[in-house]
Amino acid sequence: MKIKNINGTSQTTCACGSWLKHWEKFSGQTVVYCPVGGCMQKDLVGAHVQKDDSPDEKWYIYPLCSAHNKSTGVLEVSDAYRLVSANKKETCEKGK
Repeated sequence: MKIKNINGTSQTTCACGSWLKHWEKFSGQTVVYCPVGGCMQKDLVGAHVQKDDSPDEKWYIYPLCSAHNKSTGVLEVSDAYRLVSANKKETCEKGK
């Protein structure tokens, strides 16, 4: 799967405590290493991303290491991990 980072979103927060916790809660998954091909970094964050080359312009959360979270290019990542909606009204604030 190909994604691109949405830069400039570090100030946005959610009730889950961190965006990585948000991703774990709503994906039902955990991850140890950065899912970018060949990366073995463990300093993971929940990155705001969009699908690359897709008409879908929604924002998602996906686990990336700090370095890849600052990337401005297209990233090839593992299909084994799910994209989770960054829209809090669809996830952690649903029903509020």
